[in-house]
Amino acid sequence: MKFIQMLITMVVGGAVLALGSSGVAQTVKPCVVTVVRIQGQARYSLGDNTWHPLVVGKVLGSGAIIQSAVNSSVDIVLSGNAVAMPQASPAPDTISFAPDPNIRGMVSYKPMVEQNVIRLWGNTVLAVDKLTQFDTGVQTISDTELDLRAGRIFFNVKKMSATSQFIIKIPNGVAGIRGSSGFIDADGDMAMHDGSAVLSIVVNGSPFTHVINGGSEFNPSTGNVTLIPQNIMDNLMTTLTSLMTLYQAPGGPIPPQYDTTQCYTSNTTGKRE
Repeated sequence: MKFIQMLITMVVGGAVLALGSSGVAQTVKPCVVTVVRIQGQARYSLGDNTWHPLVVGKVLGSGAIIQSAVNSSVDIVLSGNAVAMPQASPAPDTISFAPDPNIRGMVSYKPMVEQNVIRLWGNTVLAVDKLTQFDTGVQTISDTELDLRAGRIFFNVKKMSATSQFIIKIPNGVAGIRGSSGFIDADGDMAMHDGSAVLSIVVNGSPFTHVINGGSEFNPSTGNVTLIPQNIMDNLMTTLTSLMTLYQAPGGPIPPQYDTTQCYTSNTTGKRE
């Protein structure tokens, strides 16, 4: 734990110092996570190890844990305010805001320009450790810390001020993201479609720090950064384009409803036992 904290300090030390004054602390505003699409099954906890079905339109804050089931995915938007999700029937007469019941598969969301968007792949566990921002009058400074405990996430992170930070913790390291898109696994496998990221990770007991640029991938089994093959790069581009579109036309097939017998891999790594 101490080593991970040291890695976080290395990656985002400048931003931490920028947040140090008491005057700034008084203006900090908590941000939220809005669930904008679910394919398959997912659930969430507020950190008390009690799990609830996750639905489109659900708004969560810091301390929440999101878990996707096998062969499922969850798209979330991280922003200063909740995203208003319209609810639609197959032949809608009216549009209304989505409540918390299970309405997944019946909702569309058109993102605004430059949103921070995350897609949880199947069998993924992601905790929201910190999600705040404040406006200095000149710029907006944000502080985002996510904890990828298992699985894989795709991310599209907008450009931020020099004093903002967006970090993704994994079991053996941490990644600093800024104005870029790509994916990262809990085991440290990381690929960048564009932009760049700093990954500090422990490989075979030794700490390494790598700058991963667009078109490159870090392989934790070899400890090397290599170019992404074109076919994989094309697939990555397709996924990230879909991530930023987030459209779902009403009237299509309704995904399976939440199944209490659905098997996960555990409260932290995916098998409800």
